[in-house]
Amino acid sequence: MENLSVPFVMEKRFVFHVDVNSAYLSWSAAYRTCILGEKKDLRAVPSVVGGDQEKRHGIVLAKSIPAKRFGIQTGEPLVSVCRKCPDLIVIPPDYSLYVRASCALMKLLERYSDQIIPYSIDEAWVILEGFGRLYGREQMVNLAWQMKEEIRDRLGFTVNIGVSTNLLLAKMAGEFSKPDRVHTLFEEEIEKKCGRFPSRSFLWQERPCPTGLGGWESVPSGSWPGLTALLSGHN
Repeated sequence: MENLSVPFVMEKRFVFHVDVNSAYLSWSAAYRTCILGEKKDLRAVPSVVGGDQEKRHGIVLAKSIPAKRFGIQTGEPLVSVCRKCPDLIVIPPDYSLYVRASCALMKLLERYSDQIIPYSIDEAWVILEGFGRLYGREQMVNLAWQMKEEIRDRLGFTVNIGVSTNLLLAKMAGEFSKPDRVHTLFEEEIEKKCGRFPSRSFLWQERPCPTGLGGWESVPSGSWPGLTALLSGHN
């Protein structure tokens, strides 16, 4: 387990943001290896989900880490990525499978809390209230690791979990290094940890943040105290 050096601090509530790593590809890979018994794991080889393999028509919906090393990007046309990696494995999307996998994930999360806020098919917040009276941050980070490992062991795919005290900071924490990681982002960690954070990675124009923030344009340039103030009123 990664040593996060979390101080013992009591909080009124904690928020976990759970995000499946390369969801469509991970779910397809887990189904093929765990259910169909295939030996080749799509996550371990250059592979993508998207379009028609024979016609090479469509775009990349999800990619494996080995595919990423070829410079393959989500949203890129298949005809382009197949030039980058001639041996690339392309599989079509299976949306009924993804719905079943998402439901299984949400059901598992409900074992930890009755307050689950789905954000999309492959990510959700888990609100944990009342734990602060008994447990500090270190214990809650350990719980996040336990949750992550249970998802991997029981469902066959990996997730990133961001831990904080509000929705936005938990989501930001989950965007740090991937896959299969747990990260924290508490208010006093913003200046230190967000110096390496790709501020445009949320693409809020495509998926507005439910906290009501309009994006990084609202943050005073170079002002971490301004960011802290902006976040303080958002759950």
